[in-house]
Amino acid sequence: MNNLNSGKKYCINPEYVFREIAGETVIVSVSENCLLTNTVITPNETASFIFKAFQTPHTKEDVVRAGLEEYDVDEETIVRVVEGFVQESLKLKVLVEAD
Repeated sequence: MNNLNSGKKYCINPEYVFREIAGETVIVSVSENCLLTNTVITPNETASFIFKAFQTPHTKEDVVRAGLEEYDVDEETIVRVVEGFVQESLKLKVLVEAD
């Protein structure tokens, strides 16, 4: 996990909300300033877990540890998934660096 240990904390951009509707998880933009305006995102179970983890500021390493406790996968897999989620979410401004 050394490559994740930047110490930076990330959290979900407050312009996006996470909801469970009729048993499905959705992420909705709530601001016209969002890059993904008028969009409803339906993440898979793993993305939902990661999204929930970043509801409050956490490092990538924190989320990897939580993922290892939650899922029966090897560390390399969860590191790859978390890193991919963070990179893509930063590009789309769904995830932001925490203060």
